[in-house]
Amino acid sequence: MRSILVREVMSRSPAVVPADMTVREGAELMKKRGISTLIVESDGNYVGIVTERDMITKIVAEGNDPAETTLRDIMSHPVVMISQDESISTAARVMSRRRIRKLPVIRGKELVGLLSENDIVRIAPDLIALAREYARIHRNHDYEENPVEYVVGRCEACGQYSLRLRQYQGMLVCPECYESMQI
Repeated sequence: MRSILVREVMSRSPAVVPADMTVREGAELMKKRGISTLIVESDGNYVGIVTERDMITKIVAEGNDPAETTLRDIMSHPVVMISQDESISTAARVMSRRRIRKLPVIRGKELVGLLSENDIVRIAPDLIALAREYARIHRNHDYEENPVEYVVGRCEACGQYSLRLRQYQGMLVCPECYESMQI
C-alpha cells in the first residue's frame, strides 16, 4: 500500500490573520468561514496558532473579554509545521509527540494548508491511536532531531526568520546554520 501524503488530506487556504485582531473578530471570521483554526502573523511572519479550544479555555473559561483580548494574547507558539510531502503517518507522530491537533503545512517557504487530527482519522482511523501509543511508549527517551518537523521563528544562531527551524544542540536553528554546524 502506498503512503498517503499530507497534501492529499490537508485543508487548503488556511486563514492567516494579524496578531492584533481581537478574539471576537477572530471568532466571527471562524464562524463566517466555517473553520476552527487561525494562523497568526505579525510583520509578515507566522508567530502563532489559535483554535476554538484556545478561545474556550483562555477566554470563556477565564471570564476574559473577547473584544478586549487580542489573538496574540491567547495564541499557541512557536508554530510547528510539516512539509506537504510528508506521509500522514509521520504527521500523526509529530502531532502526537507535540500533543497538538492542528498542523500547518508548508511547501518550501509557503504556507499551503492545515492538517487536523480529523483529516487523518477520516483516511486512517487507527493511525492517531497508534501514534499516541508510540509517543506514550517513547516519551521518556531522548531522540535525535526529527528532520520532518519544523518550528517557525528566528534562528538562535543567525537571527534570520525561518519556517524550518530545527533543534540542534539545544538551539532552534535555520537550515543554513544547521548545515554549517554539521561540518
